[in-house]
Amino acid sequence: MTQILQARPAPSPLPDRKTLLCIATFSDLHLPNDGPAARVILENKPFWNRLDFTVLLGDMVATYGTKREYGFVEKFVRALPTPYSAINGNHEFYFEVGEDAPRFGAVWNENSPAGKAEGLQRFLDFYGLPSLWRAQHLELGSFVFLGLNGTQVHKAETLSDEQWDFLDAQLRIAPDRAAYVFCHAPLLTDKRLDMTYYDDERTACVEAPHRVLETLNGRRAPVFWMSGHIHLHPDHYLFAPYEVAPGVWQVHCPDSWGYSRWKREHVTPQRHGGVFSRQLEVEPNRVTFVAHDHLQREDIRENIVEFGE
Repeated sequence: MTQILQARPAPSPLPDRKTLLCIATFSDLHLPNDGPAARVILENKPFWNRLDFTVLLGDMVATYGTKREYGFVEKFVRALPTPYSAINGNHEFYFEVGEDAPRFGAVWNENSPAGKAEGLQRFLDFYGLPSLWRAQHLELGSFVFLGLNGTQVHKAETLSDEQWDFLDAQLRIAPDRAAYVFCHAPLLTDKRLDMTYYDDERTACVEAPHRVLETLNGRRAPVFWMSGHIHLHPDHYLFAPYEVAPGVWQVHCPDSWGYSRWKREHVTPQRHGGVFSRQLEVEPNRVTFVAHDHLQREDIRENIVEFGE
């Protein structure tokens, strides 16, 4: 029987800070990659000194979510200076594994439903998580984690009906506190993203059902949807947080790999030399989103959203 590789340390709950909670997000790191991104990130001690927690926003594996790929993720997790949690992206389950060395990473066949389910179970086993979705409610807000679950459909950026029901219930628990939703793919409300991700009509977003949209729009406090997947460089015109519906904010997190879109005409990401991340500085009545350049070890973007009294 093949032994299951497991992350050490395992994911943790968020710390219950009362006045300020600082969370780093890393998306689309695709370990192992062909650059120094992981090392540059982990060695950036001034960055880590101000943080309480880390969220891995999916696509941590390079391509197919093989045991070998998870070995590189395990090394990264072991070196993290903070407690963390993780959600899956599409690369953790969506593609059929192409093991042949000359073709590895060059074959992008959609996996079978059973193969997708195996990939998601491998993700859960690696991190020791009981489910793809979970939530934690603190004084500073509600924090919801939603992993992609498109096993029975062609669209990778899919949440199950059970997940949407779960999100709807969590958003109703504390409607007067801000909610922070971590999902690998952006949120589609009633309009598409103002960009082209694929060369066809696919949206690259999870598409909220009407019942959830009603709940989102009916809250007294804002919802911040934190996502990666579309590989936006901090220079991209959609990088600043923006409302996709009243009180519902889309916050794109950069890929941490150096493979991004930074111009409107970039349908596919382009190689560059940057290593970026985005963090949240959560306070009772406001949140600050900080983009960080790990090569220069400096903050390069700051956006503040104030709410409540």
